[in-house]
Order: sequence, then structure tokens, then C-alpha cells
Amino acid sequence: MEDPFLYLALAVLTSIAGIPFGLFLLKRARDVFEPIYWASAFFLLLFVVRAVFDLTLGSAFISPPFDALTMHAFTLAVLYLIPSLVCFLAGYYSNIGPSLARALPVLPVRWNSERVTLLLPLFIGAGLISQFLLVQYLGGWDSFIDDKQRTLTEPGQGYWAAGVAFLPLAFGIALTRCLVSNNGRILTYLVLLPLVLVLGLISGSKAAFLGPLLAVVVSVHYLRKRVSVGVIGGFVLLAVLNFPLFNVYRQAGGIDRMVETIDQLLAFFSGDDLPSEEAGVMFVRTALSRFLGIDSLTYIIRDTPDVMDFQYGRTILGALLAWVPRQVWTDKPVGFAQQFGETYLGHIFYGTGTAAAPTLLGEAYLNGHIGGMVVLALLCGIFVRSSYAYLIEQQFGQPAVFLYSCLFIHLFTFWERSIDGVVVAVLTLLCEASVLILLMGGSSPPSIVGSNTLQCVERRRWRAEINE
Repeated sequence: MEDPFLYLALAVLTSIAGIPFGLFLLKRARDVFEPIYWASAFFLLLFVVRAVFDLTLGSAFISPPFDALTMHAFTLAVLYLIPSLVCFLAGYYSNIGPSLARALPVLPVRWNSERVTLLLPLFIGAGLISQFLLVQYLGGWDSFIDDKQRTLTEPGQGYWAAGVAFLPLAFGIALTRCLVSNNGRILTYLVLLPLVLVLGLISGSKAAFLGPLLAVVVSVHYLRKRVSVGVIGGFVLLAVLNFPLFNVYRQAGGIDRMVETIDQLLAFFSGDDLPSEEAGVMFVRTALSRFLGIDSLTYIIRDTPDVMDFQYGRTILGALLAWVPRQVWTDKPVGFAQQFGETYLGHIFYGTGTAAAPTLLGEAYLNGHIGGMVVLALLCGIFVRSSYAYLIEQQFGQPAVFLYSCLFIHLFTFWERSIDGVVVAVLTLLCEASVLILLMGGSSPPSIVGSNTLQCVERRRWRAEINE
């Protein structure tokens, strides 16, 4: 579709998203795991790469030729994203984030090895029990493995899933301890790592499988040695290759049918009668199939308020209601992601129980038009910056790196989530991780009141000791 103005707007959006990468080249001390680079790259994937994909190849949601209303909404979506991204970068590069981080309590620098040895098995046991109870709640192992379309979206599993989360958290503690002191290598690499990967794989959740691997890369980067760009590229390639495999697992309805489907898929891609350019197009379609991004934002702009009235903050109530167990409130409303899928994309998702990615900015538009988008983008920039400033720049140490490695995936994937989904996931993680740090953290370094410079010097000394 030829629209010079639209492509100019996409070029402007790309240029703004590229600002952090330009600043990266100008820095003397570079950290590839500063979250702004990952958040900017994910933004580009969702809203620029996906937009070009829709305009050329087309998707199941938006494909050329566009009707007038869709074209107008698509263009508005790109235009609204420009001030939103500017506000996100302004929030990130402002002094608000570091100032908030300095107001937070001091974290321990090391784990208390005796407490870890005593308490870690208890939390591993709690995670395994929660996994068993979750499987039973979803109908047993056969149903859990073979009916992923249902078990991934079945209501009422939130608290069991929170209990299961103790397993990757326990792995994160064991990993950060092992990287510094070499204690517990068998438990870390031969027991916990395979366990969390297997459970993440059979859960059908890409984040549950890739999260621990990303935590390994981040933890090694800060506590052992700087990770090269090649390793990061390998992780990204692994993530891309996992997307179609997980999609097959979700849709095949059984392990045996999954293997058969994969064989058919490989035969299709490698078939002699399929030209290489068509195989490339099919691979791109498969890789981008889950990233709705600009599609969801376009639907919301086009169909609001005709399909759903502006909500003025009402969708955020889901973040409060989520804490009420569905076993207690059986008629509790479903999350906004599922409401969005069935309301705006009903021709695809209605009656399936499947949630769709509304995007954070799409939901912000539904709550407050362009004003909601820029305000929420600004707040996200402040939160992402304060997380990095607190855990890496100001605190550092085993518990801080542990928490950052667990939180890191949320610091860039938030763009495609719903507001209640992000809030509940991050608050659950912070609450559970804080309890673990409180119980198993060692003594904190001396707090030098009234002198941030001296405290930074003290922290650098502790950082040097960890990295020796």
C-alpha cells in the first residue's frame, strides 16, 4: 500500500525509537542489559516491523487493501505512537527514576549461605506442591498437557501459578549464589535448571520457558563476565524459533499430534516444490504471528466508542479484582485481555476463551484517548528507569541481580500486555522475591547517611569484591 505520509510517520517513529541506540554508541561505559535498549527494540517490533508486515504481506487481523476506516485508524495509531514514545523516553531519561530509587531501602549484597541451604528446599517443595495442585485443578496431567488451549486460559489458577513461581525464583537465588561462590552447582545446573525448563515447556508459556534462560544470561552478565552480542543474538534466535513450536504445541492438542504437526511443518518448509522466497515469507508470517501490536491499537482506535465506550480508568480495576480468588467469587469478571479479544476481535477469538494482546498503549487509549497514552508511557519510562537505577546502578549484589534478572523480561514486554496483567505479574513477583530476599539475604553494607557519593563508593567496593 503506497502512502508516503504513513511511511514518513513510520520513519519518524523509527528514528525516535533509535535514539537510545545512538546514545549507546556515544557512551564509554555501555551496558547491553540496560532495559531501554530492549524496550525500544520490542517497541520497534510491535509497532514498526509489524506495521510494515501488515502493509505488505498482511496478517489475519489487518491486510491490504485497507478500507477507509481501517486506513485512517492505522495512520492515527502511528501518529499517536510518536508522542507516546517521546514521553516514554522523557520519563526514562529524567532524574525522577534515580531519585525514586534512592528513596528505596538498601538491599543485602550477598546471600546468607546457611539460610539459603536451609530455606531453599522449602520453597522448592512449595513450588512443586503448587504445580501438582495446579495440574489437578486443571483436570490432571493428560488434560494439562493435551488441552493447552483451555489450560492456558482457564480462570482461577492465579494463586496456584503464584506458588509455582517459587521454582524459577529458587533457581534465580541458587544461580546468583553459584556464580559468585560456586556453591550448589549440582542443585543449580543439574536439578533446578532442567526442572524449570521442563515445567516451562509443558506449561505452554513462552515466557515461562524463556524467562529462566534470560535470567541466566542476565545474571552471568553482571556477576561473572560481560555477555557478548553474539550470545544475546543466539538467545533472540532461540526465542524466535520457539514461537512457532509453542504455537504448534498449543494448537495440536496432544504431544503425539504435536510431533506429527512439526514433521508436516518441516516437510512443508523444506519441500522441493516450495520456492525459497515463499518459504521465507511463511517463516516471517509464523515468527510474527503472535505480535499483534499495531493491529490491536488500530482496532481500538477504529472501533472505540462504537464497540466499547471509553472506559476512563475502569479497565484498571481488573488489577484490584485479580487478587480475589475465583474460587471465592465465581462470577468475577475476566481480565481485560480476554474482554478485548472477544469484543474487538470477536470474529477470531469469540467463544475460544483465548486472550489477545491489547497492548498497553491501546488500553491506555481506551481509558483516556491520546492523553491516556502519553501519561501511561511517561509512567512506564519512570518505572523502567527506577528499576534499573535501584537494582543495578545503586544497589547491586547477589539479591539485587537476582531480582533484576527476574524482573527484566517485564521491563520490555510490558508494551504488549494489558494494564492489569502487567500490574499483577510485577506486584506478585516483587512480593515473592522480597520475601525471599528478606529471609535469605545476608547483612547489608554500612549505610552512609547523608552522603550519596560515599555510599556509591562503598557499593563499588562491594561490587568489586563480588566480581573478583
